[in-house]
Amino acid sequence: MVIPLPRVHLFVCANHRDASSPLGTGCGAAGEDLFHALKRLVLAGGNARVVWVTETRCLGICPKRGATVAIYPQQEIVAGVVSEEAEELLKRVT
Repeated sequence: MVIPLPRVHLFVCANHRDASSPLGTGCGAAGEDLFHALKRLVLAGGNARVVWVTETRCLGICPKRGATVAIYPQQEIVAGVVSEEAEELLKRVT
């Protein structure tokens, strides 16, 4: 079966690290909150076939606030996104 590709695919970091890590604690809870906010908005808007949202682990950029999101096919990475900005992010990329 061939599954059509989405128009946009958002990869949201929700990586948790120990507080002693030199990279910081990771996106953790902020990433989980953002992931769930994006999923709710995508489903509520009826866009689940064209906008995919995937929760990931480390994307290599650890912001002090919020989470990191990789956006494809735009090949863009944004850092420091919080769940309150989910709607704005979706509007910008769709």
